[in-house]
Amino acid sequence: MSKMIKDYDQITAFHYASYRPLLHTKILERYLPNHEKVDLGLDIGCGTGQSAISLSAFCKKVIGVDPSQEMIQKSIGHPSVTYQTMKNNVLDFNDDSFDIITFAGSLFYAKSQEILDESIRVSKTNAKVIAYDFEILLSPIFKLLGVVEETHIASNYNHEENFTGLQTAAITLDEQYKQAIDLEITITDLAHLLLSSKEDYAKLSNTYGPENLFELLIQQLQNKLESENTTLKANTYLTAYTVMK
Repeated sequence: MSKMIKDYDQITAFHYASYRPLLHTKILERYLPNHEKVDLGLDIGCGTGQSAISLSAFCKKVIGVDPSQEMIQKSIGHPSVTYQTMKNNVLDFNDDSFDIITFAGSLFYAKSQEILDESIRVSKTNAKVIAYDFEILLSPIFKLLGVVEETHIASNYNHEENFTGLQTAAITLDEQYKQAIDLEITITDLAHLLLSSKEDYAKLSNTYGPENLFELLIQQLQNKLESENTTLKANTYLTAYTVMK
């Protein structure tokens, strides 16, 4: 998962920590409606903890792990969630520990036979392993801001990443879906969101310059949208498995 660490520097990590879209719980609620809380959940690639906290709605206790010490240091405190750094694709837990394991936007970076085998090892029999993600459609905002997007450079990132292609005899596919939803967002949070990836930060910095970029971006968004809030479109994705031991 070292590739994940390189995707964020200190500036983008700050904006990443400052705002994460509150979509995690909505996605999980569709797959786990009226789900009684299980004992223990694990969120792999937890970032600053938003996805781990969302998982706590379905688990009495949650452990969030991430390869980035910087993300763990910026993690959001919650009474039901603890955090620790993950090293070398090793899940430092006993066998048969977890009832639910989630990969929230992290499986693209983490996917390997090793991490799947580790996930199965630390899962209880009949545990759920859930890979989910969302894609916020920002092209209309970039167009509004006059930012030129290099559409000829195609990203290989896959929001629908799952365990296809690996040895999956110990898991069975339960459900897989894609759903479009609306996301209400404030202008300040939208600015954080736009600056939370290195690629988008670079595009905006090239357009407006790096000096006071966050404040300038808020001003531009307020002027263009003539509001303190807006609605974005987002695609959500989920693939869920049951562990069979």
